[in-house]
Amino acid sequence: MASATANQDLAVKLLTSATQAQRILEIPNDSDFVFNFLNATKAIGDDGFLVLANDAAFPALLTGNGGMALGFLGPCGLNSPHTHPRATEIQLNIGGGDIHTAFLQENGARVVQNTVSPGMATIFPKGSMHFQQSLSCEPVTFVASFDSVDFGALTIAQSFFSFDKQITNATLGSLGVQVLDNLNLPKNIVLGAQECLDRCGIDRSTFNFSATFADYISSTNSSWKMTTPLSLAPSKATGKPSSALLASDGSSSIPFSDNPLRPAVIGLSAASGVLFIALILVSIMAISARSRSRRSSKAIPSFGTEARGYPYVTPYDDNEVFSSRKSTDKA
Repeated sequence: MASATANQDLAVKLLTSATQAQRILEIPNDSDFVFNFLNATKAIGDDGFLVLANDAAFPALLTGNGGMALGFLGPCGLNSPHTHPRATEIQLNIGGGDIHTAFLQENGARVVQNTVSPGMATIFPKGSMHFQQSLSCEPVTFVASFDSVDFGALTIAQSFFSFDKQITNATLGSLGVQVLDNLNLPKNIVLGAQECLDRCGIDRSTFNFSATFADYISSTNSSWKMTTPLSLAPSKATGKPSSALLASDGSSSIPFSDNPLRPAVIGLSAASGVLFIALILVSIMAISARSRSRRSSKAIPSFGTEARGYPYVTPYDDNEVFSSRKSTDKA
């Protein structure tokens, strides 16, 4: 990983290059076009961390127009309300549990809220104030893409209270005068909603993210195995601690009888059996109908003139035959 100074020097060269071909020539190594999220600087908070792939950390982005971030939310972790002043964000939940999201574009706009499950994505328009709240008792990971190499971030609460105290007090009214003297804001990513903490058995005053997830924070490989198990409240589905839902190697170790997906598996199996039986019945009915059709076709009488017999003669019969039958009738 290149140093911050080397990245800055390279970024200056790329920004002052006249052509795209020249910018690519300025990047000395092919490997400089690859960014390793697992071996990069992490912005560690009270209940998670962020890894930013922007132009400062990944200068090769200056050959294009986009950036990314990896977000790791600890149990009930909250990426507190913030904005990206220069970019729209698309957030993809890549696993671990559901994420509750919301954004507010501007004064007078409505709040847009969603629950984003693994494999789903949502969008935060450029400049909108938004947050990501994990609803899981387990770690949750998301990837965010941006349409700018310098997307930036402005955390609302932490930034607001960096103003002159008289300004913040005046903005908050009497409430601000009462609470600001002892204000101690947590580091983003923060421990989130109290309902989630209570459900997961997490004590806000004693939980230590850096100690519990030390292996995640220091990991330089793709395994991300959790070496320190969480002591969490029992899962509603299994009656066991939620951390027991993951084996040490990240694979499932739940007996089938305790698996929360057991009803769904049984239901799908039953539905498959019913469909299979229905398919057999339909096939039998089709064969039977075809057999009856063949028998019926043998019993259909001939529509030739000989079979009809006089006087059931049609204009389509042979003229000679028709004339002879008329003569016989007169006799």
